[in-house]
Amino acid sequence: MALEDEVDEIFRREVKSLPAYAKAQAASGSGVAPPVDEMNHLLMGLAIATQRSLHLLAQRIENMQKA
Repeated sequence: MALEDEVDEIFRREVKSLPAYAKAQAASGSGVAPPVDEMNHLLMGLAIATQRSLHLLAQRIENMQKA
C-alpha cells in the first residue's frame, strides 16, 4: 500500500470517525463553534494520527536504509 494511502487511512480512523469531526464539519461556515470538549477530542485525534503517520514514515525510511 502506498504511504499516502496508509496515512489517509490513519487519519480516517483516528479523526474522521470522531463525532466531533462530523459536528465541526456541519458547523463550518456557520459562525458557531462546537463545544470545547469536542474540539479537544478532535485535536487529540489529530495529534494521535500525526504521531502514527510519522512513525509509519520513520519505518519506511528505516526499511529503505536496510535494503
